[in-house]
Amino acid sequence: MTSEINSEILKKLISEKMEFLRKHSGETNEAAADTLDIDLSEFYRILKGHRLPHLKTLLRISKKYGVNLDWWFSELDETALNKTAIRRKAFESQIVNLIKKLDVQTQKAILAMLKILTEKTP
Repeated sequence: MTSEINSEILKKLISEKMEFLRKHSGETNEAAADTLDIDLSEFYRILKGHRLPHLKTLLRISKKYGVNLDWWFSELDETALNKTAIRRKAFESQIVNLIKKLDVQTQKAILAMLKILTEKTP
């Protein structure tokens, strides 16, 4: 990471990723704040980049949306945020979360299909 990273850059990075995850989950701000057990005004301040979340809060958010902590900060070494990478990671996390909700037999069938598809893809 560069020495030029400051709290404003972190706030922007986290707020953009939170907004993306929240939108793709289909939840309202109120529902997301409620399921994360965060006061709505606090959630909104984090979402709008006015405040950094506490580490415990970031851990809860990461768990809820199925992303690793390093995902939040993966773009810090880049000069510009790569929104394609953010979308891809969020999409992958969303797929994993959906698969986790399925019964074991269906999960195995989907994984078998994915293996076949990846073997055929160059």
